[in-house]
Amino acid sequence: MIYGQGVFGTVHDRKRLAVYLGSFIGPLSGNAVLALVPTLKTAFHASAPEVLVSISFFMIPFAFFTLFSGTISDVYDRKKTVLIGFVVYAVGSLMCALSWNLGFFLLSRTVQGLGYGFVSPVMVAILGDIVPFEERGKSMGYLGAATTAGIALGPFIAGFIAILDWRLVFVFIAALILATGAFFNFEFRGVTFPRGPKGARSVLRNLKSGIMDRSVLVLSLAGLLTFMCYVSTLSFMSDHLSLPPLFLSESEIGTVMATTGIAGIFAAPLGGRLADRLGRFTTATIGYAIAIGAFVLLGLSSTTGGYVGSLAVLGIGTAIVWAPLLTLTVEVQPSQRGTTSSLFNGARFFGYAMAPLIFAPVYIASGIEAIYLSSIAIAAVAAVAVLSIKPMMKARPPSSPTGPGSH
Repeated sequence: MIYGQGVFGTVHDRKRLAVYLGSFIGPLSGNAVLALVPTLKTAFHASAPEVLVSISFFMIPFAFFTLFSGTISDVYDRKKTVLIGFVVYAVGSLMCALSWNLGFFLLSRTVQGLGYGFVSPVMVAILGDIVPFEERGKSMGYLGAATTAGIALGPFIAGFIAILDWRLVFVFIAALILATGAFFNFEFRGVTFPRGPKGARSVLRNLKSGIMDRSVLVLSLAGLLTFMCYVSTLSFMSDHLSLPPLFLSESEIGTVMATTGIAGIFAAPLGGRLADRLGRFTTATIGYAIAIGAFVLLGLSSTTGGYVGSLAVLGIGTAIVWAPLLTLTVEVQPSQRGTTSSLFNGARFFGYAMAPLIFAPVYIASGIEAIYLSSIAIAAVAAVAVLSIKPMMKARPPSSPTGPGSH
């Protein structure tokens, strides 16, 4: 394990920077398509829904392979797993740039998602390996900020590059991926990560061990529920804001909803520091309480300013929640961090992908208020689930290096 602290000029923190950059480029590419819909409609002679399905073509293979890549990194090697993921991700991006029709573009997005599925959960495990216990919360907070920044900046960067040519967006992304991979490879040269016996049986054994561990399952459930209540609210917010009494335009809706991501970028490091100072479980409870308060405020909002403020509070609460949850991911089963990270991230992104489908009938039948009430209930269940992990960790044998202070 490689412990150290300082600024990004130190060797230890340059390693952390490489991890943060690796966590930034995934959502950057995933969301870049949002700014390219009008251009891609024309280029591929397609409708907006047909272009937007490319997000699902990215997310589904990403979520699926996320379930296995961390376990593979536990058995084989974290660095090799990540570098293979970077290469596949870059190839998929170049395929996007070379796409001549929608079918090939969707295939290319699938390759992108597959590649990044071998990067994202392993980055969490690596951060758990290289950061000491007392600094993990802060580091996971910065990881959350990097991810949120990628989500927020993807459409922004793509929109500017697309002024020249939409294909250059994916050329830029491929170049950024390769540069990040080279930086990661350079910073982790000679580094050996903990790993178990090689072989397919070891992968299956580790997966079975993770699935059978109650704390891992409950943590994964909490991740699924957290993303589900967050995404279900945001998914239907744009339509709600376009209806009376506000009648907001697309640009106005985009500006209002951007406050969630912007607030999250600044709140994520705070959540990490709180996780180190107050403990993982106390910080998660605070985050869930803020998120539930945000859903209540949204239900009471009737003006644009009210929605801006409420969505900002939601971004803050959710960002504070993710920091301790990501920290627990590398602590509930320290000997198999990659496996736990895979199961947790696979579950939470499955919640992300399924939320619009599950709650569409609720929204159609009862409106946005029913979504708020459902989100409050889901967030409360997630909070209880996280708190139930504490006695499980205390019951572990003393040799389990979860560390002190996880109160």
